[in-house]
Amino acid sequence: MTYKTHLSTGLLFSSIVFLVLMDIQYSPILILSLAISTIIGSSSPDLDTPTGELWDKIPAGGVLSRLIKPVFIGGHRHLSHSLIGFVLFAGLFYLILSLIPDLPVLHATYFLLLAYAIGYASHITADLFTEMGVPLLFPLGYHLGIPPIKRTRMKTGRWFENLVVYPVLTLALIVTIYWYISVN
Repeated sequence: MTYKTHLSTGLLFSSIVFLVLMDIQYSPILILSLAISTIIGSSSPDLDTPTGELWDKIPAGGVLSRLIKPVFIGGHRHLSHSLIGFVLFAGLFYLILSLIPDLPVLHATYFLLLAYAIGYASHITADLFTEMGVPLLFPLGYHLGIPPIKRTRMKTGRWFENLVVYPVLTLALIVTIYWYISVN
C-alpha cells in the first residue's frame, strides 16, 4: 500500500474505535493528539524503507533513514511488519510518551498508545492484501497474505488501490467523522 492509503486506513480504524465505539468526551487537543499518534503508528512499519515517502517528510530524512537502516533486520517488510516488530515499536512509542513531562500520566498515555497501535496494526493488516503480504511470524520467512494465492492480491500503487481502495477508505473516514459530529 502507498503512504496515503496507510494514513487513510489508520485514521479510519482509529476514528471508528475512538469516535464510534468509545463513549467518552474528547477535547480538540486530544482528538489532534490521537490523530497524530495514529499517523505515526500508520507510518512506523515503513521506517525500514530508506527511500520511502515518510522519510521525505522529515527534515534530513534521507540521512536519518540510512543511519537506522541496519536496525531493520532483512530490509523492507521483515521485522517492522511482524508481531515482534509491533510489540517492539509500541514499546518504544510508550517509552517516548513516558518522557513527555506534561502528559497526564495514565489517561492520555493509554489513549495515545492505543491510537498508535491501531495505526500500526492497520498498516500491517492493509499490507496483508498486497501481492507481497507480510511476515507476521518473523523470523519465520513465510509471508502471509489475503487471499492466500499471491497473484490474486493487490499490487501496491496500481489503479485498484488508487481508484478504489483509497477513495473508499477516505469516504468511509469522512462518513465516520460526519456521523460523530451529527450525533454529538
